[in-house]
Amino acid sequence: MATSATCNGQYDAVMPVKRNERLRLRLMNVANARIFTLALQDLEGWVMALDGMPLAQPEVAGTLTLAPGQRVDLIVDVTAEEEALLVRTEPNGEGWVQVAFPVRGQATATRRPAPIALPPNPNMATSGLNDARPVELLMEGGAMGGMAGATYQGQALGMRELVQQGQFWAFNGTSGRTDSPLTRASLGEAVKVRINNQTAFAHAMHLHGMHFREVLATGYGPMRDTLLVERGEIREVAFVADNPGKWLFHCHMLGHAASGMSSWIDVG
Repeated sequence: MATSATCNGQYDAVMPVKRNERLRLRLMNVANARIFTLALQDLEGWVMALDGMPLAQPEVAGTLTLAPGQRVDLIVDVTAEEEALLVRTEPNGEGWVQVAFPVRGQATATRRPAPIALPPNPNMATSGLNDARPVELLMEGGAMGGMAGATYQGQALGMRELVQQGQFWAFNGTSGRTDSPLTRASLGEAVKVRINNQTAFAHAMHLHGMHFREVLATGYGPMRDTLLVERGEIREVAFVADNPGKWLFHCHMLGHAASGMSSWIDVG
């Protein structure tokens, strides 16, 4: 079945602009399972925020990868004489125009200086992450995944029986959301989740209610609420449990969530 990639509900979207005009673009991937690889052409841009959280300093926009549920805020200057583009690259290497920006006149004679950082949102401090309590999340299942079976609704089922129930994936040996959370955290406690993707597919892990930082060899990444974990990867995210409640933690490929990849975190 063929699919079309649209922008604001339009295929071959066109947005007229002016030369030297400054735009603020919010790119949101609202597809169910599609991963978008995007780049600016004849536009100079800076990444200002990820998943609604401002960066400490703007970063020059290169290739942008957006998994389902991810967002990126850009400040963009129109440098084209006639037309600028937002280009999408497919997994097979083919390039397609996602949005065309035809130039209609001139906004100013000269360009503006590079943008400064957006003001931070409240509660972006993440002290104590170095002492975060570790939690394991093992992803299994799917085609070519080799999962023999998992627990579903309290019963140990083989893969054939799971498929008959519409369950194809598992977190820590369990398919589907359970009465018990992935972990319980005290309010203000720092938690670190090690995500081990043992499947043959990428998954966009999304946390409700809070934002996290990825644990990197050089420190901590920017605040996000959705992380794309490629096949075979092990990634770690850390966060301060600063919002009391029962919060979903699931794959944002919603078909994956409905067929096994859904858990939750209890805070408070």
